[in-house]
Amino acid sequence: MACLAGCAAEEAKVVDEDADKDVPPHEIAIGEYKFRAYDPAANTQTKFEFTLAGLAAEKDIPGLETELEKKQMRIRDRVMIVSRESTIEELEDPDLVMFRRRLLKEVNRMFDEGELSDIYVSHFRVKTR
Repeated sequence: MACLAGCAAEEAKVVDEDADKDVPPHEIAIGEYKFRAYDPAANTQTKFEFTLAGLAAEKDIPGLETELEKKQMRIRDRVMIVSRESTIEELEDPDLVMFRRRLLKEVNRMFDEGELSDIYVSHFRVKTR
């Protein structure tokens, strides 16, 4: 009887681990961004407008929401720096692969609890004049 109870516990543990793997990540809002960057060397001004969201495991959502709230200004600063440092080629890429990769890396550096698995950019507009 003891073996049967132990076997059932092992089986339940395996089922629980599999259930965690099947849970899709959840979307979490990072913020809306609208700012300008001036390049005195080229005498140009670039206007950025976009919205960021990230994907995270369900278990990480509460910690990430708290971190996003506490570190809102620092995250905004990093997003603006990455945007300004991006090349024209990165910003003109339809999938924004390198831009998104750099944003994900920089935003994840800010978190003590949890991390984003991916980052999404929507309503993306960049205009240089």
